[in-house]
Amino acid sequence: MDLLADSTTLRQGDEPAGIRWPIRWQLLVPMVAVVLLAVLSATAITAMWIASRVRQQQAYDLRRVAKTLGDAPFPLTGSVLWQMKGLSGAEFVLVDSRQQAEESTIPLASPWLDELARIAKAGHGSRESQAVVALGGRNYLVDRVDVASRLRAAAPSTLLILYPEDELASRVRQAVYPALIAGLVTAAIAVASATWLARRLARPIDVLVARTVAIARGDFRPMPVARRNDELRDLAESVNRMAQQLADYERQVRHNERLKTLGQLGASMAHQLRNAATGGRMAIELHRLECPKGAADESLDVALRQLRLMESYLRQFLSIDESGPQILQRVNATLLVQEVLGLVKPAHVHAGIKLNFVSPPEPVFLSGDPESLHQLVTNLVTNAADAAVAGTSSPPTVRVEIDRDVDGRGSIRVWDSGSGLDPAILDRLFDSFVTTKPDGFGLGLFVARQIAQRHGGQLRWRRDGAWTCFSFEFPLAGTTCGP
Repeated sequence: MDLLADSTTLRQGDEPAGIRWPIRWQLLVPMVAVVLLAVLSATAITAMWIASRVRQQQAYDLRRVAKTLGDAPFPLTGSVLWQMKGLSGAEFVLVDSRQQAEESTIPLASPWLDELARIAKAGHGSRESQAVVALGGRNYLVDRVDVASRLRAAAPSTLLILYPEDELASRVRQAVYPALIAGLVTAAIAVASATWLARRLARPIDVLVARTVAIARGDFRPMPVARRNDELRDLAESVNRMAQQLADYERQVRHNERLKTLGQLGASMAHQLRNAATGGRMAIELHRLECPKGAADESLDVALRQLRLMESYLRQFLSIDESGPQILQRVNATLLVQEVLGLVKPAHVHAGIKLNFVSPPEPVFLSGDPESLHQLVTNLVTNAADAAVAGTSSPPTVRVEIDRDVDGRGSIRVWDSGSGLDPAILDRLFDSFVTTKPDGFGLGLFVARQIAQRHGGQLRWRRDGAWTCFSFEFPLAGTTCGP
């Protein structure tokens, strides 16, 4: 079942997830709410403060006008009041002690005059008092002040100063509107910034979600990592590491499955084929004994060598799971190589490959299983022959050398004149099922390395000029042989 389907399937006892709320909105809604609340609260407080300051300033200005006119040494004539109206924007009404209007900058109807017379009478005897009066459907802020006559001794008059409240409201609006507009613009900028920030934070998360879904579907390609060094970058790197580990795990599982399948199919086939090859070899050997010309027939020697070579190939399938040498013997490396070359020589001659062997001046011995070592050298020589044929040298050449190193170890080196190894497989060269041959299994070097390690040795390779060398380095017989 698909991993994604498994992750979204509710198990018994799990609660439903409920309504989906994307993380973008989880970031955006609280952020916008807090920003709007802060901006709008600040704007409202600022507007109220400005309105209060405007009203206080207007009241202060009216009191200054009242004080100035109350203490003025000149008579308050109609022309003086009209000039003061032009300067202050207020209306003026001078009421005498009989509650009659002496001077006025506004036309007064009888009800208005009665109302003003009432206000003047109510404030008689006080230096300063304020009230609000409605005249003709218009509200006025009223200040009053008692003034003495400058021309004759008489009872003091009352000067009423009327400032229209709609004018005051207009001044308040003019002062508050810029603050409100600035607050709204700030709120819009804050909302846009919060939206952009939420999207910026949610976009990498969306990418991570999509990547994990792809991983669940079997796509283990790494995702690009942001240049910003933050927690999201760490999370992306963790996802990439997880994807790489899953890819390695999947390759290992497939590798194990292939080995298991190979072991199941190959075991029965290899035993049957090996028994058939052994039976054919024994039949040919029996024929050589019974036929007068059989002992001198070279073609029978070739057939016997090919059957022995077939048996060595079949041992490759039967020894994959072997954990160690079955029989430890003192093996002469020269005789081992000569036996292998004798088996593969007919195939080399048929393919036109020049086969050279450089024997050591003194015998080199190693301790191990002769059959396993025979298989190791056969694999190296066979691979070298295939590489030499695929190369451009003429004639294709394979050279085998045996040497004793100064550090008390020996080596069997197999050279070929081929064009070299494919760079795409260098890091997996000794893994199983890695091959560039169309009809290859990719098990030759894998099995050879296992055999080399079981004998305490190492299998290495190098490219030297136009030659490729695979060398089996081993401890000499009589020295300590470790894993």
